[in-house]
Amino acid sequence: MALNIFEPLKFSTQGINDLATQETLVITNGKITVDIVEPKRSLTFAGGNFTDVNSKGIKWTDGRKSKTLAYKDSTLWTDLSVNLAEELSYQINDTLVLSFTELGSTVTKSNLKTVGILKSLIVAGTAEFGGFAYAVSDLNRFGINTDSPAAALGINENGVGIVIGSTKASTAVIGTNTNDNLEIVTDNTARITISNSGDVRVHGKIYADEVITHRSSPVVFKASDTDSIYGKGMVWSAPFEPNKQFIYYADPDRIWSTEIIDLAPEKYFSIENKMVLSKTMLGSTVVESSLKKLGVLTELQVAGDAAVTRTLSTSKIEIGKFSVNENNLTVTDEFNVIRGNTSELKLGADITIGTSDNNNRTVSVYGKLAVGVANPKEDVSLTVAGSVSFDNKKFTTGDSKPTLGNYNKGDIVWNTDPKATDYIGWVCVTAGSPGAWLPFGSIARQ
Repeated sequence: MALNIFEPLKFSTQGINDLATQETLVITNGKITVDIVEPKRSLTFAGGNFTDVNSKGIKWTDGRKSKTLAYKDSTLWTDLSVNLAEELSYQINDTLVLSFTELGSTVTKSNLKTVGILKSLIVAGTAEFGGFAYAVSDLNRFGINTDSPAAALGINENGVGIVIGSTKASTAVIGTNTNDNLEIVTDNTARITISNSGDVRVHGKIYADEVITHRSSPVVFKASDTDSIYGKGMVWSAPFEPNKQFIYYADPDRIWSTEIIDLAPEKYFSIENKMVLSKTMLGSTVVESSLKKLGVLTELQVAGDAAVTRTLSTSKIEIGKFSVNENNLTVTDEFNVIRGNTSELKLGADITIGTSDNNNRTVSVYGKLAVGVANPKEDVSLTVAGSVSFDNKKFTTGDSKPTLGNYNKGDIVWNTDPKATDYIGWVCVTAGSPGAWLPFGSIARQ
C-alpha cells in the first residue's frame, strides 16, 4: 500500500470498510490518526519526478513544533539528531564511514579543527598546524612561522631566521640563515654569543680536553670597563694541588710563571730578535751580570780593572802557561811582567829584573836583603852566601891568596882567618889563573 503523507488522503466510494482490500487509499483534505502503523511494504512518496516529492517524508509534531525526516534536494534531510545503537555504524555502499569509535578508511578529507589525543599521525602531504607550523612534505622540512623552511627545521621569529639541519654530509647546522647574531642560552641568560661577523663570546668559563686553533692572529685578552688585562693568562689546575700559572702581571708589566720554562735544545731567549741566552751561550749584548760562580773558562778577556776579593774555592787556577796552586805560582816556560812595552820581571831559566837598555832604573828594597841565605842576619841589611861583584870587581873570601881560578886585576880576597901581624886580605894585581896577588891591610900587633 502506498501512502501520500503531507497530501489530503482520499477514500473511494466503497467506504472505509474496503480499506483492507484496496491497494490505494486516498484521503483528500483529511487526516488519518492511528496508534500504530505497520507497513508491510516500503513507504513510498510518489510523484511525477523528484521535484514532486521534494520535502516529502515523515513529520513528528506535538501541535506546536514539529520534527521532520524528508527527501530534500537529493538528500535525506532531518532536523533531528540520528542516534544509533553503539554497535551500529553509518555506511556508504556497504562500507563503514563512521562508527562509534572510528572513521572509515575511505574518509580522506575533513575540516576538523579539533582532535583528541592522537596515538599516531601520518600526513602524506603538506600539513599546517594552527596557521604557524608547517610540515612541507616535498622538502622533508618543518617550519614554524614560515611555510618555506630553509632547513630540516626552520623558525622565523622577530624577523630572525633560525635553522637546524644539515647542508652537507657528516655535518649538522644550528644557527641563523639571516644576518643576525646567535645566542646559546641557559636559565634565560646568554652563555655563548656568535655575532654575524663570526666573533664568538663566551659568558663564562670554557672547559675542554683539548684546544686546537688555526688562528692567523694572536689570542687577545681584552680589557673592559670593569676588568683589566692584568692577572690573565693560562692556568693549569688539578685537584688538591696548587695551580700552575703563566700570567700577565703589572708593576712592572711582565709575564710571570710558576713553573720552569724549558726550551728545545736548539732554541734560545731573545730580545729585539737578538739572542740573549741559549743552552750554551750568553748573547753578545749581555755585558753586565752578578755572577758569583763560573765554570772552567777556556778564555777570559778583561778590558778594565779585575779583582778577586774573596778566597778562591778551587785549589788551582791556570792562566796561559802558568798556574796558581794554593801558595805557588808555577810557570811552564817563562813568565814576564811587562809594563808598557818594557819587561819589569822575567822568570825563565834565569830571573831578570829590568832590562839592559835602562840602567837608570831604580830598584828599591825596603828591608833586609839576602842572597843564597834563607835567613838574613838581623844586624845587616845585605847577606850574601858567596862572592859578590861590585863594578866588575870580584870580592870573595879565603884564608890565603887564591891558587886556582881566573881573576881580574882589582879582585879582592878577604882573609877569613885574620891574626896579629897578618893581613886583611889579598888583591889581584895581575889578571890570570890565578894571577898575581899581594896582601893589603896589615894588622898591627897590640
